[in-house]
Amino acid sequence: MKSAGITIIVAAALVAGVVLYGVFKPQPMRMPTAAQVKTEVEALKAKAAEQHPGMAQSDAMKQVATAQASELLKKGDAETRAKTAASIFFGSYYMNTRARPAYCQQRGVNLASFVAAFEQAHREELTRAREIFARGGIDPESLVPKIQDQFVSMVDQDMQDFAAGAQVAPESACELFNQNSKIIAEAIQLPPEVKQALLAKY
Repeated sequence: MKSAGITIIVAAALVAGVVLYGVFKPQPMRMPTAAQVKTEVEALKAKAAEQHPGMAQSDAMKQVATAQASELLKKGDAETRAKTAASIFFGSYYMNTRARPAYCQQRGVNLASFVAAFEQAHREELTRAREIFARGGIDPESLVPKIQDQFVSMVDQDMQDFAAGAQVAPESACELFNQNSKIIAEAIQLPPEVKQALLAKY
């Protein structure tokens, strides 16, 4: 298991989180449409191309997402930062428990083992994020149909990058997630400031 592959997955989770934040704009939280998700993905791609010309698209998007996440968490009071962090976390959560399994299922691999490991590794953040969304009157599970298509397309590039970083064939990438489910799930940690804002009491 090559660390480069895991690093790519961690960065991609952050991209997904920033995309989801962009459609929520947590003050106030509103249910996004599928069109808004698509627009936010395209906006992130455009900004990445503008700021990092010549860089691979996935790498450029990760650079922009990392900078945006840091800036977003400098704004507002503790409650606002918690909502921002919850949105970023849920992007990562959906990427890894909905979009990635859907991608792998299309290729004949059931990612149940990895999904279980991910939910176990991030149970504290998940519980807290659900509480924050509930206070905003939103059932986060109802978001899945609106974001699935865009997130699955993001996973496609993500898995190709992962396979290259892990030095395995692309068709082996999904199975590698199950074989190393605990290691990968625990390695997918969003930036410390995101977790701190999410778990902070206010």
